[in-house]
This record gives sequence, C-alpha cells and structure tokens, in this order.
Amino acid sequence: MWHFLMSGDRPRRRGAAAIFAMVMMVVLIGFAALTVDVGVLYNTRADLQNAADAAALAGAAAYATPAMVQVRLDKNVSENLQTVLATAASQAQLTAGKNWSFAGGGTAIEPDDIGTGWIDVTSATSPLDPNPTPANYNAVQVVVRRSKDSSNGPVRFFFAPIFGKHTTSVSASAVAVYDDHFAAYDVSIPGSANLWPFTISTGQYDNWVAGSTDNYQYNPETDQVGNGQDGAVEVRLYPDKLAPGNYGLLNIGSPNQSTTTLEGQIISGVSADDVELETGTSKLTFYDENGDPLGYNISGNPGLKAALEGDIKARVGDIVAFFVHDQVSNSGSNVTYHITGIRFARVMYVLLQGTSPKRGLWMQPVSYNGPGVITVAGAPSSDGNAGHITLVR
Repeated sequence: MWHFLMSGDRPRRRGAAAIFAMVMMVVLIGFAALTVDVGVLYNTRADLQNAADAAALAGAAAYATPAMVQVRLDKNVSENLQTVLATAASQAQLTAGKNWSFAGGGTAIEPDDIGTGWIDVTSATSPLDPNPTPANYNAVQVVVRRSKDSSNGPVRFFFAPIFGKHTTSVSASAVAVYDDHFAAYDVSIPGSANLWPFTISTGQYDNWVAGSTDNYQYNPETDQVGNGQDGAVEVRLYPDKLAPGNYGLLNIGSPNQSTTTLEGQIISGVSADDVELETGTSKLTFYDENGDPLGYNISGNPGLKAALEGDIKARVGDIVAFFVHDQVSNSGSNVTYHITGIRFARVMYVLLQGTSPKRGLWMQPVSYNGPGVITVAGAPSSDGNAGHITLVR
C-alpha cells in the first residue's frame, strides 16, 4: 500500500519540478537580459559623458583665442565675438565626433544642444547666462544624446526585445569655462612660459592696450611674425624718450645683473631658483585665497640694454611673461619697482639701437592658459590675460 502511494506521487513531483524549472529559467533569462541591457546603458552613458566633457573643454578653449582677446579689449567686438562663438561650437562638435559611444560611432552634437555664455565660477549653482556682456563670455555647455530623434540614434537593447522593449534614450551634459581669476604663477612648473625680468607700469600698459596699434601679424600655421595687420593690438615695451619709471629691467637673482645673466634669462626665462632667491618662493602670488592683493619690491634699472637686442630677436614669435608695477621708489641704479602682477604676450618685433620711430620692444597680448597659472575664486578677473580651461559641471 505504502509503496503504491509513493510511486504514484513521483510523476506529479517530477511535473511540478519541471514547471518550477521553466518558471525559474524565464526569471533567470529576465535577470540576464536586465543585467546585460543595464550594462549597455551604463557604458553608453559613460561614453557620452566622456564625449560631453571633451566637447565642452574644446569649446571653452575658444575663449583663449586671439579673437576673444580683442573682444575683451573692445576691438571690433561684433565680428570677433561671432568668430569666437562659431569656433566654440565647431570645436565642440569636432571633438565630440572623435568620441564613440557603445555600439555607435563618433558622437554628434545637435546645434541646439550647444550653449555659450557666462557662468559665475565662484558659485556651484550659477546658471548659464546666454547673453552676457561680450567681454564676459567664458562658458560652453553641451548636451549629447542617443535617442531616436538625434543624429546618434537610440541605444539598442540585446535581450529586452524579448519583452517588447527594443531601444531607449540616454544623454549626458557638461559645462566648461575659461576661469581667468589669475592669482599666482609658479615658474617651477615644467612647460610654463618663460618669465622675463622686464616690467612696465600698469598705467602705461593699459594705455597701450587701449590704443589701436597693429603693425605686425602672427601666422599660427607657420609660427612666423611679419609686417602687416592681424587684428590684434600691440604693446610697446621700452620705447625711448619716456619718463623714467614707466619701464624697468629687474635684478632677479643678484643685486646687479650682468649682461650675460640677462641674456640667459631672455633665452631660457628667469629660473625658479633665481625667483626664489629674490622673493622667497618660486610661486609668485599676487592675490591670496581671500582675493586680497599682494606685491613684491624688486630692485632694477630704468630702460633696456641695447646689447640684449639679438637675444630678444631670437625669441620673436614666442609667448613670454613679464611683470607690471604700480609704484617706483628712488631712481637710476637704486630704483625699486613694486611688482603687482604678470602679463603674457607674444614677442613681435625688437629694435633697441638707432633713432627709428619703430625703436622698442613690441609685444602682442595673448590669453595664456598654459602650465604655471594658478587661479583663486576670490581673485578678480584678469580680463582673460591668464587662466585655466576647466570643467565645472
């Protein structure tokens, strides 16, 4: 009797186990589909974020171009600003196109998904102002999408079609800025622009950039400087017959610089050791963390030695850094300059001998975002003279 009942139960138990196994298989397949397709979404989202970050950074680099320098100097603003914004959009799209997303090729950005304007870099929640004063443009915002309505197409699932879900949409965004709250310059950082032991009064420098002198042109494709106009103004350092104190040659590293030492500082830049010997640090800080101004008293001599002309001429076309000062004490070989900042410019022309009206050292202001620059949120804007291109969101 007992044997009969047991043997009668087995077929029923086998049937129940088979049904249970089938149900579990469906569940497991569902989990597998979910795992694989969620992984596809995760990887695609990560790829799109990389594309968005790279595109935003490339776009923001437009705010460090010569055209934007001229916008900040209030030169031919409408045309130059159009050039800057067009460059920002094209560079963002070009860079995104070099980044692929999962199961897709290069990533396209729709024109309406590129925004330009101003963001307050001191605020984590500052919205993008799309219509700031032209000189204040500093941000590029991009959104990249994979959807059926975008050029990139939607994300296609592998297993979800079993359940009737074939595609989905995913996006990523990024904001990059040109942060020009320049506070310090560390000459010990490899690759930083050479620092020259020259200084010009801030008032005289501002007078030159406010003018419209444009006698030389720089060709970025050939890295050559020649006569002619390129739409960028020039500043003249050390012209003759100007009042003492407007220009100076600084003693950095020793009390009285020899011509040989100065030649080396022009060719290779003032060394970090010489800067530290003179100021106590290789990081020249002009604004502290609170944005309060700092300065350095450095001895020097008015004017510029004609013997340095050949060494300066060898640097024509290069970007270098030099000092600005706001006060001068004493005179002659006992003069001391109160240094308040650094400016960056490209060497365009030099003539230190003779009586030609072109006599002097001509420099073209640039927007420098290379190594050595340190920004602080509390520092004032450097009007684009120096800064960092960085992601803020």
